[in-house]
Amino acid sequence: MGKRIEPCRKSPEERLDDLLAGHREASLRNEGAKYAARALSSSDSMPNGVKFFAYALLAADATDEEDALEALSAAERYLEVAREDLGRRFAKEVVSLRFLERGIALRSERAEFEEALRLCDVALALGLGEAYSRKKASLLRMT
Repeated sequence: MGKRIEPCRKSPEERLDDLLAGHREASLRNEGAKYAARALSSSDSMPNGVKFFAYALLAADATDEEDALEALSAAERYLEVAREDLGRRFAKEVVSLRFLERGIALRSERAEFEEALRLCDVALALGLGEAYSRKKASLLRMT
């Protein structure tokens, strides 16, 4: 009889550490999107808070625009869960993510200004800084 595979006993924060470290390493080889996609597809038991980060990384790094927008949408679905489950760690790590910046750029390029404005509001609600206020003001001038 074969050995039974033990379930993962890592905390969500440890799983997040693994995800971020693996993504950082893969990004050095320009394979960040590939790593995030593989992490999502191969982990049945990834905590929802960690899924937010995986989708956010995928949204920022995906080369295909449709894949990036799908990942952005998925990241938004897990946003509140990640905020609740990871608390301070979420606040610390979210500032380094570029998923909203990428989403705003893609929506603006497609002249989907209302959606780009909504993403600016999401960024501002997360406290991501003055840059998003300026982006929002710029978008408002375009509409």
